Amino acid sequence: MSICARWTGVETKAFRAALRLVKEEFAAYVGVSVDAVKKWERLRAEIALSPAYAKRMDEKLASADPAVVERFRAILNVPAAIEGPAAEVLGEPGAGFDDDDRIVVSGRSLTGERVLVAVPRRTFVLGIGTGAVGAATSGFAGSPAANALAAMFADSSIDHVGHFDKLRMSLIESDNLYGSVQTLPHVLSALDLLGRLKRGKAGDLRGILRMQAMFAETAAWQYQDQRDFMSAGYWASNALQLSHRVADDYFIGLSLVRLSQLACDEGDASGAEELAGAARRNAPQASLFRAAAMTFRAHAQALDGDAVGSDRGYDSAREIVAVAPGDSNWGMFLDHAYIDAYQAHTRAETGDYSGATTQFAEAMTHMQPGYPRDKGVYLARAAVAHMAAGEIEPAAAKGLRALGIGLGTGSARILHKIRQLSGMIDPASTQTGVAEFRDAVAVWEDESCPDRS
Repeated sequence: MSICARWTGVETKAFRAALRLVKEEFAAYVGVSVDAVKKWERLRAEIALSPAYAKRMDEKLASADPAVVERFRAILNVPAAIEGPAAEVLGEPGAGFDDDDRIVVSGRSLTGERVLVAVPRRTFVLGIGTGAVGAATSGFAGSPAANALAAMFADSSIDHVGHFDKLRMSLIESDNLYGSVQTLPHVLSALDLLGRLKRGKAGDLRGILRMQAMFAETAAWQYQDQRDFMSAGYWASNALQLSHRVADDYFIGLSLVRLSQLACDEGDASGAEELAGAARRNAPQASLFRAAAMTFRAHAQALDGDAVGSDRGYDSAREIVAVAPGDSNWGMFLDHAYIDAYQAHTRAETGDYSGATTQFAEAMTHMQPGYPRDKGVYLARAAVAHMAAGEIEPAAAKGLRALGIGLGTGSARILHKIRQLSGMIDPASTQTGVAEFRDAVAVWEDESCPDRS
């Protein structure tokens, strides 16, 4: 019989992903309220289910289809058919990986024993494998890699923190230009190397811990752009934990902002509002990530039905941006155009499609250069809003442009909207641009799924 050693928000979310249910369906399946499911998933490993709820989960898991159980174990990185000890893994994989989507690699345990680690196949396809496996298998105390670094940099004056700070800024710039698929492998490798430097006590340990928090937040964003929300949530929570360890309100606030935006993307309005409020309390009065917290809170308020409070929140965010000093670490993207684009996104999500398309157009007119992936996101969201408003020609035109950017950057946020738009457009339509858009989508789908009949 399949059992789960513990039930926290992490395990309940993995079970829901394995069942392939939305929150409302999962709540009905388990026999709990939707608010309870949202709370568990929002608090993740910080909440343990009561014995009564845990028993209910045990019963549901025990009666689940074997394929669901296998998916559940794969999501939690618990190899189901491997004898011997399992490796301790730094990060959780994303939801939705079947057994055929995973490969098994070799690593070492704390005691030096050989172990087998299951990791998503697509991480290797994308070139992420080295960093992911390194994070999963080289993070052990007393590892040869950490010992070697300790010996290399004993009594060294090398500025490791300065080096990684420059590397992170370079990766952020590359992410803006080329997309997270290209940069995530390097972010994960940097996290692995930072961990080995810290364990080897090489350099400024407190500074390295801060840099780990920054890279963890960056990894969270990169996974979020790929719509791998489980992995994004893991790294954002990891960044928050690291920030608490250095007792730095700046990094704590930054991590909470990331968690708030992630909750927005997952449609968890109450969680997003709660996290944004916590971020705002930790942020300096006039700072860019305080403005970001106000922006995401305003979006959550609108999703929760408070349109007046949402508009007021967006105005407050603009007031902060107008006076906030520049931040060399984070928030370079955050300006009035970004806030306008996010408010347009809010309008589209709450049914004001005409207002959304107008505001998207204004935001794109004034957005900073050097952010093609973000422009693709705005175009894709605007295209869906045009289509929802019955404006098929601008929808097709913007959709075609967004598709090109989505394919170039590999941004799942863009491509997810393109799929939505494709499903909304009548294939029999003869209006200008529709055939070109549908042909481009067909080519993309054929190339991404060459084996389909």
